Amino acid sequence: AGLASLSGLTRHSPQSTDQRNNMSIRAAAGEQLDWSFGLRNGAMKYLTAETFGYRIATAANIMKKKQIWFLEQEEGEDHVYIKSHLNRYLIVDGDGNLKGDAEDKTDETQLVIEAQDDGRWCIKSKKYGWYLGNDPSIERSAFESEKQEKHMWTVHLAMHPQVCLRNINRRAYVHLADNQLCTDELIPWGDDATITMHFFSEDGTYGLVSAEGSFLSASGALMSDPNETCKFIIVFNGGKVSFKSKSSGKFLTALGAKGTCKATKSAITKDELFEMEDSFPQIKLTAVNGKKVSIKAGIEVSATQTETTDLEIFQIEPAGKVGDDVWTIKGCSGKFFSVVDNAVQCTAEAVTGDTEKFKIEWHGPSIAIQSVANGKYLEQKLNGYIHAIGSEASAEAKTTYVYEIINRPKLVLRGEYGFVGTLPSGLLECNKSVPEVYSMHITKGFCEIKHANGKYWKVGEAGVTCDGGAAEKYTMSLHEESMMCIMYNGKYFEGFQNGAFTCTGSKPGKSTFFEY
Repeated sequence: AGLASLSGLTRHSPQSTDQRNNMSIRAAAGEQLDWSFGLRNGAMKYLTAETFGYRIATAANIMKKKQIWFLEQEEGEDHVYIKSHLNRYLIVDGDGNLKGDAEDKTDETQLVIEAQDDGRWCIKSKKYGWYLGNDPSIERSAFESEKQEKHMWTVHLAMHPQVCLRNINRRAYVHLADNQLCTDELIPWGDDATITMHFFSEDGTYGLVSAEGSFLSASGALMSDPNETCKFIIVFNGGKVSFKSKSSGKFLTALGAKGTCKATKSAITKDELFEMEDSFPQIKLTAVNGKKVSIKAGIEVSATQTETTDLEIFQIEPAGKVGDDVWTIKGCSGKFFSVVDNAVQCTAEAVTGDTEKFKIEWHGPSIAIQSVANGKYLEQKLNGYIHAIGSEASAEAKTTYVYEIINRPKLVLRGEYGFVGTLPSGLLECNKSVPEVYSMHITKGFCEIKHANGKYWKVGEAGVTCDGGAAEKYTMSLHEESMMCIMYNGKYFEGFQNGAFTCTGSKPGKSTFFEY
């Protein structure tokens, strides 16, 4: 299996420099993620694009902003373009030198990726047929046409590790059910459909982690402590991925009526192909009457239920251009909230205009939702039905709703300078290249965050630590580009370039945004 065909791999949409600097690569619901990645050589050094002079090197031991590359491909072509965080392309010149300063796409920036059996890549110039050597500081490092060990690169995915996995043949999503990963959920609903991609740094393989923290093994069993059978090589196939067991050499497939995930196949068919999609936040809402907002009653949305099922869970997705701060709200039926004669219905097959768009205001543990179509807030009427008729956001006006995010029991945060992680001392830092997974529990709009050691996050004068015996109650707000702010005692959690992670921010912004 290889990258002979990369057709459809990336529908690369224009993104601002700020977005790229935040290492944020997102996709709309139901669309595969664009590929962003690091390239690591055999000496465990990452290919780096230096800001000064657009020079490239392999000197960094960890993957941060300068080590992240973006893959672009034109429809129907067998070559790709690899762009740095500086928006410059890799180029191989006629003397066999690898550079990172090309402003535009040319025949010298056209590269061909050859995926090896162990998952590593060899990359060569399409024009000259020369392979990219793993030390660009050496003169003419891309001047050899015979593939060697020094031309091998380990691929380290750089997108946020929490995704939804859609099987191509079954057109269904992988989710946790009966202590197995099954492939029979048509819409990825609830925390069970969130999969975390765990990078095993020592050999460049990946683990598939379920919502409750267990690793998938080649046999299909879920294991709390991963071993060699839990390691998979990601094989890229025309925009899709397959997972090859490192221990058995077999490919992950979906078996039986439930599509149970096991590595049993020796070749790749549609049953062994998956797409990675963004995992958008899903929430439940409790109205002022103490009842859950639901679509159980039928067409109209109402706050009438006391229990939480899929009918009381809603997915919020950004709509419009970045900066609009506009959202859509989707039910488990796959249909969107829409304002019809002021009544809120969950009937829209697609987003066709302002009637399906909403603004969300964050008020501590509660939110207020405002219709873009008429400017009114969603108000709970006496009979429980929800109408867009409110003129103010308050509990007294019955226009606020206590929220709980239900599909992030495992929390991974990435800020402007890297992932949030824990030092041996227990102090949190925000410049890590490898994600750390924390447990998050949200009750009545307040969240508690806990380390794997059982200790809670605790705000102190020196920063945030994982040594709390009791949980502190945080609130949050969600923003476009899958960003989150976390607040405590009127201050925002904030990250700094030196890795400091403190609760000192005064407002939402670049330093207080964390991709979740």
